[in-house]
Amino acid sequence: MIQIEVFVLFVFFSISQSKNNLMPNLPVGEYRIVFDKLYQCDSIKNHSVQFNVYFNKKTSSMNEMKGNLTYLVPFDDTLIVDLNFASWGSTGGWKSNSYIFISKNACSNVKNLFGNSWLTVIKAFNLPTDRCPIPLGTYITLGIDMNKFEDNNFPKVYFYGKYKCVIKIKTVEKKVIGCVVLELTLIRPWETPK
Repeated sequence: MIQIEVFVLFVFFSISQSKNNLMPNLPVGEYRIVFDKLYQCDSIKNHSVQFNVYFNKKTSSMNEMKGNLTYLVPFDDTLIVDLNFASWGSTGGWKSNSYIFISKNACSNVKNLFGNSWLTVIKAFNLPTDRCPIPLGTYITLGIDMNKFEDNNFPKVYFYGKYKCVIKIKTVEKKVIGCVVLELTLIRPWETPK
């Protein structure tokens, strides 16, 4: 009887999908962020907030963001930020509304969500102030190490998997004046990116 139990335990640990059999393979927990893609939304005509940014794979372990942010209106607390995360389904395809964050006071709330990485963005884009509002202008970065975005105030425990986040900046009248799409993967702390 003991031999059967030992055999069952051996088989269980042998077929575990985790790379290290001593590590748990739970669907939720603390995570690391792997940034996959960053691109503009389909309909960006006449947007007052323009995200002309992209990811550049600098090394096998370092991804950086390059490009510019153009504000034709001040980025302030009169605007609304709308984040809608879609998760990648087990049978394929994006499933919307996995996580939704809609808030007035866009500048202050984005600053709060970014946490300590807010200052990284401010310095990298050479923004004139680290306070709200962000004034009109075009701000260029030569590259931000995306690993520095781990120090944020997003939930620290979440479901592992692939996500697409559509970030919209809206006026009080709900008119979209800025939009960008971010694709990312949340992996276990001991896993390596694929």
